[in-house]
Amino acid sequence: MSAFVLACYMATVASGSIYFKSIRDCLFYSKHLSGQQLETKDGIKEYNCMCKLVPQIDPEKVRIY
Repeated sequence: MSAFVLACYMATVASGSIYFKSIRDCLFYSKHLSGQQLETKDGIKEYNCMCKLVPQIDPEKVRIY
């Protein structure tokens, strides 16, 4: 089974991922989560998300929404 992973990063550090059956759902969350900013002592960091196709995923091991 193939799926789309929503991979989110704070600056360049991976901060989470979730799998979707539909590219539309993945792009919806990517659009609404990306661009958020967090003010830290090192400056402002931006939260960015992107969707990637995962050609082979085992639904027994990974929850797919």
